[in-house]
Amino acid sequence: MKDNDFRTDTNNVIKKNFSEKVGSLLMIATFLTGIGSIGGVWSMISMIKDGSWSEIGINAFAWRSLMFLCMFCAFIALVKIAIDEKPFSKTLSVCLWIIGGLIIAASIVFPRLSGYRSSGFELFSGKNFVLIDGMILVVGILFIILGSLIKDGFEMQKEMEEIL
Repeated sequence: MKDNDFRTDTNNVIKKNFSEKVGSLLMIATFLTGIGSIGGVWSMISMIKDGSWSEIGINAFAWRSLMFLCMFCAFIALVKIAIDEKPFSKTLSVCLWIIGGLIIAASIVFPRLSGYRSSGFELFSGKNFVLIDGMILVVGILFIILGSLIKDGFEMQKEMEEIL
């Protein structure tokens, strides 16, 4: 071949889209988060109604509530991914920001609840006082960063669709 010669490949390579690659995992995750979040919210409401949350303690109840709310946000994001068949969406980034915000709020509120146990990484703590649980705060910040990355991926995906 000479310097200015080039080859072209005319064979069509069929790419699998996102839902084909992880379709079964997406369905399983959507089903489990749906059942878990609906059951969890139902459980939280019934525990508040009959006052049984006091048996497990306010801190344990708060942790359960946080996990069920995060699972509900994840369920919404997974349903959106399944409907659109695209991995990036504004809903996914907003859900990740909400989860991050809930976890950051927990890092501030949970140390003030009775039954709090330190993670070992506190910010601005004294003998019997913890302002912020640093380990929980870091997880919340990471969720917000991940949400921002997903938002950028969504914008890039939209640009690619406009170009094509």
